[in-house]
Amino acid sequence: MAIPWQQEFELYHCNESLCSQKARLGFLEKGLAFKSHHIMLCDMNADCQNLSPEHLAINSKGQVPTLVHNGEPVYDAHRIVKHIDDAHPKSGERLWPTEAPRQALADQWFQLGMLDDSRRLGTTFGTAIPVLTLPILAKLLERQPMATVAANMARHPVPMRRELFMRLREKGASELPPEVLEGALDSLCQGLATANGNLAEFGGPWLLGDFSLADITMMACFHRLQDVGLEAALQDPAVPHLSGYWERLQSRPSYAEGVTKWHDPGWRSAIEEIWGIVPSPLLDDVRRRLRTH
Repeated sequence: MAIPWQQEFELYHCNESLCSQKARLGFLEKGLAFKSHHIMLCDMNADCQNLSPEHLAINSKGQVPTLVHNGEPVYDAHRIVKHIDDAHPKSGERLWPTEAPRQALADQWFQLGMLDDSRRLGTTFGTAIPVLTLPILAKLLERQPMATVAANMARHPVPMRRELFMRLREKGASELPPEVLEGALDSLCQGLATANGNLAEFGGPWLLGDFSLADITMMACFHRLQDVGLEAALQDPAVPHLSGYWERLQSRPSYAEGVTKWHDPGWRSAIEEIWGIVPSPLLDDVRRRLRTH
């Protein structure tokens, strides 16, 4: 059954959601308009919308982003961006390469950067970034009454997320199994080294030469590294091409319009409370690992 719609593209998204950032960036790079439905998530605020019956009718997992294109839903940020690129190939940037070798690499980044609940946290570049975000989520959940979190989680449709959020509320991020963090740091560094290698291979200015969906992934992920106090890893001599690349990503108009414009005061204050202006204590470990990849 088609979902009610008023505009060709309607996007259900959350301000600080990493995947929502990717979807907004895709629309901005394509120069396509969308009707915005901002959905606050239960891990960020007790007054959430993602577990409402109305939103669950649009996304049965209670997740964002969801694109509704002429009444038909499209799930997952990477699939959303590729969908709008295929639907309007001549609008704005062409976000999927046309040459076969670059298409193969684009597909690798499509899979590598995806946040997919079917993959164990920390085992890929896309699932490593959320592991590093867990202290922020723990802080936001700590600000919510335990009874409220328990009530919200009791109706969360995804068992893995329900259990994770309850554990974060009860014990904080420090109780994360060491092997999960170890795997996430290795996956992160492997992804950064691969990106550095692609920039060297194609000579820039973008990951695969021309701007693509892979760069949208990196724009959102590098911003998240900034959030968690690991941005300095992008200046490490082991990955010499990433520093200038990150500067170029931040200079694109879509970065301010699709990412920093959507900063949430609660999220920002949690970052300040956890790290302040001090780099993450994981930074030295990340730099050491970069030199082995």
